[in-house]
Amino acid sequence: MKNLWLLVTLVMCGYAVTAQSRISGKVVDENGDPLFGASVAISGTSDGTITDDLGNFVLSTNATADSVVVSFVGYKSQVLAIQSDFMEITLQNSYELEEVIISTIRAQNDPITYSNVSRKEIQKVYHGEQPIFTLESTTPSMFTYSESGTRVANYGNVRLRGIDQTRINMTLNGIPLNDMIDQGVFFSNFTDIGNSIESVQVQRGVGTSTNGSASYAGSINFESVNLRKQKAGGNLQVGIGSFNTKRLNVSASTGLMKNKWAAYTSFSRLYSDGYRRNTSTNSYSFFMSVGYFGKKDFVKINAFDANARNGLGYSFVLKSDLDKDSRTNYLDPNDKDNFGQQLVQIQHTHMFNSNTSVTSSLYYGYAGGDFLYTDLISNPSYQINYPLQNHRYGAMSNLLWTPTSKLEISAGVHGYLFYRGNQESYAPDFAHPYYNEKSHKDEFSSFAKAKYKLDRLSVYADMQVRTMQLVVNPDWSYIGTAPGADIVKKWTFINPKAGIDFAVNKKLTAYASVGRTGREPTKIDIFAGGFELGANNLAFARSNAFKPEYVNDTEAGIRYLNRNLSLNANVFNMDFKNEIAPYGEVIAFGVQKRVNIPHSYRRGIEVEWKYSPVKQVSFTGHTTYMKAQIKNVTDKSTGDSYQSVSPILTPKWVYGGSINFNPVDYLSFGFNGRGISQAYLEISNDKNMMLPAYFVSGFQADAEFWRIKIKLQVNNLGGKPYYTKGAPVDTNYDGKADAPGYLVNAGRNYYLTTTFNF
Repeated sequence: MKNLWLLVTLVMCGYAVTAQSRISGKVVDENGDPLFGASVAISGTSDGTITDDLGNFVLSTNATADSVVVSFVGYKSQVLAIQSDFMEITLQNSYELEEVIISTIRAQNDPITYSNVSRKEIQKVYHGEQPIFTLESTTPSMFTYSESGTRVANYGNVRLRGIDQTRINMTLNGIPLNDMIDQGVFFSNFTDIGNSIESVQVQRGVGTSTNGSASYAGSINFESVNLRKQKAGGNLQVGIGSFNTKRLNVSASTGLMKNKWAAYTSFSRLYSDGYRRNTSTNSYSFFMSVGYFGKKDFVKINAFDANARNGLGYSFVLKSDLDKDSRTNYLDPNDKDNFGQQLVQIQHTHMFNSNTSVTSSLYYGYAGGDFLYTDLISNPSYQINYPLQNHRYGAMSNLLWTPTSKLEISAGVHGYLFYRGNQESYAPDFAHPYYNEKSHKDEFSSFAKAKYKLDRLSVYADMQVRTMQLVVNPDWSYIGTAPGADIVKKWTFINPKAGIDFAVNKKLTAYASVGRTGREPTKIDIFAGGFELGANNLAFARSNAFKPEYVNDTEAGIRYLNRNLSLNANVFNMDFKNEIAPYGEVIAFGVQKRVNIPHSYRRGIEVEWKYSPVKQVSFTGHTTYMKAQIKNVTDKSTGDSYQSVSPILTPKWVYGGSINFNPVDYLSFGFNGRGISQAYLEISNDKNMMLPAYFVSGFQADAEFWRIKIKLQVNNLGGKPYYTKGAPVDTNYDGKADAPGYLVNAGRNYYLTTTFNF
């Protein structure tokens, strides 16, 4: 099935048929320099394209179309009448910039590997799920797992190029979303945020300089809803689906008012029983954005408040038990969490002139709640609570300067203070924890980037410096010794990147880049794989035995664009030193113990395409082939050493795509599919410990009439449950794993969403 899928999607990209009339043209700035990546769309339709490196575009259109909408980040949008088959369009710099907030950390025609996902693409497949599940179907090299098995709510995670989520930088409008100490992102804390996202950029590899945790596997930058693009009005979304899933979302926008203010708000409630037993979710989320659009100043306030109560399902289940009952969950039904997350961000952009702007932000974030656990094997009569509280205070400022049409310079600084409280207590006596540890982490980073254009050649350079300190205040009463000094860790990373891109012709651009970045260990790594600091791991935590990891990343690729085909292809070579990677053993809560791997690499090729032979039919797809290898590693649990083995949960193939039909303006439908090849679950590459390959397909249909839109999604048409994550399981509790365990995803299921616009 996998090979058939690849063959069909690749063959379809080879055809170029059009039955429509065309317009063409060129988009330039005030100086006459071409704008690459400007959007050109037919007014009132979904037909559109982007300009190539020379500013040229060709766009298929209906004969009845009479105007086009032209837009580009940092420039005033225009609506122009179609008066000829060739249009020369000049865009003016905008003094009312909302987009400039993210422009300094996003790639904009830079020589790195990235994919952009628009709000339109998000909304086409969105039904309330976490953003990572949406991105999995639209961008290369990503696959996810879901603890509830629904791919909607509860805990989920993503791997990019086979690398786990703690090593992926994630930001919202430039604000870090990663936990600064554990470095993960918990989208389960703020479900349905995807409804308030304007666009997403996924960078693979080192990428450009960004804020927060290291962009190690890559980075994912979310842009919140664009206030200028929102019209006055709103909508009500009502969703139902399998496993008693119910969703309600209400959003409203003022549009840009005469007093230059604009506001948007969204409120959601989501409930689901989950596919696996005892993995229900009961959550709410509230998002708000308010902005003031002055002549040279733009002020925006973003805030969200969210909470989720989840039944826990992190335990890996033996295949023999899944064969009997695929909904098996080993955890106690009373093991639940209650976590919330809040963020407030104030941003200000000032345009000094058409060439110079400064954007500054202040932000505060909180995350915290309870996490209950019952040890059903050793002590089932006690339930332990693992509450934590995070407080984060941060500030950043970015400069964007274009002194000439050929030169663009940007620079920025970012700093934060992060405070963490970790406790453990026996339920229900939460007021008297037996473990109480505090820690804090501070960071200051700065970057400078420059891009210079030489005719068809552009040269790019980027340098970032990150320096940080982690201080752990031990609970000496738990350790059982007299109080001693705090544990202090300091790191400094210098992260250079450079590259070139070359416009081969009007349709084809080639690029190449090199970059290096370093990443500090998490607190769990420093604690030798432990969640508590005790007498047994205190000496290890004080030492520097667990080292930072580094990667040297080389990327090269092409971007091809004509009137009906967009094709991106790239090769990559990531060489790691002291890579921090799991080797199989599960510590607790589904977390696998990690170790420094002296030398390893990931090398591969990624291809993504969008092809529309006629207006009514479109094909999208992506394919990744990767070879990953560890040169040598020692299993800390057994002392055994292995050479030339593959890292865990790193499949050679990751692929997906869709075919969509739009026979009339008010109706569309299509089929989609995605899959991976098999992957190892532990470091010795035992073939009895494998994550099986899978391919799943789906169907989607949309109908729109008057102000009502109905969207139906049917997932996993084949109906067979499948596994997207696994780990070795110790079946007889003798300290040695002897069988594979998995987290299962549901068989055939559906979601129906009705949207009422007002």
